[in-house]
Amino acid sequence: MKNDNLIIAVGGNITNKQGVHPTKVCDDAINLLKDHKIYIEKQSKWYISEPIPVSSQPKYFNKVIMAKSFLNELEILKILHLIEKKFGRIRKKVNEPRIIDLDLIDCFGLILDNENISIPHPRAHLRRFVMEPLSEINSNWIHPIYKKSVSQILKDLNRQNIQVFN
Repeated sequence: MKNDNLIIAVGGNITNKQGVHPTKVCDDAINLLKDHKIYIEKQSKWYISEPIPVSSQPKYFNKVIMAKSFLNELEILKILHLIEKKFGRIRKKVNEPRIIDLDLIDCFGLILDNENISIPHPRAHLRRFVMEPLSEINSNWIHPIYKKSVSQILKDLNRQNIQVFN
């Protein structure tokens, strides 16, 4: 199986139509990944953070997972979008409130930027709500482009309000 540098950020900030909390929706989605040949190795705790960019939206709930898969990066991205849609995600505008968000942060250390996919995620290194949970489960992760460790990236990030969600 491919290496364990399949990293997915998971989050949301609004309930679904049935009123289910974003953490429950996301946990249910994570459980579906194995049905699509994406196997979870580690999960961070849930974190709560302010929206970026700053807005009047509700706070976001975020976690990061590490997984393994035989699938390629485009197949994985397609599955993530399929699961988002299954759980009610409708993509209209950038940075809008969402029931669920599954972002492919790193896929086997590949560096790709084309009309189909951008990996590593182009803004992950700017977001404490991705780097903090990632640090919890893989403190040795190195950004494929910037060649910085997750701890170095966290030191460089300006202060963003994030805390563990209980």
